[in-house]
Amino acid sequence: MGAAGRERGVLKLVHPGGFVEVHRQPVAAADIMAKNPRHSITGTDVFRNPRLVVRPDALLKTGDVFYIVPNRTLYRLMQTSNGV
Repeated sequence: MGAAGRERGVLKLVHPGGFVEVHRQPVAAADIMAKNPRHSITGTDVFRNPRLVVRPDALLKTGDVFYIVPNRTLYRLMQTSNGV
């Protein structure tokens, strides 16, 4: 993840529509996924590589930025990247 949008000691989760959820402590990916059904957590390069999603057992650490992306969007991005 690039330095753009990073803040030391802050975890940012960018929701569809641009709302940014900020955490000052690490958060379990499973907790975020439970609050956002039918969504996945991805890195900021999701539009170049939609297959790189965060596993539910991961710990999201401060200093990082992640996107919360609807699963249907990931599916469409994967179809596009496959040339379908």
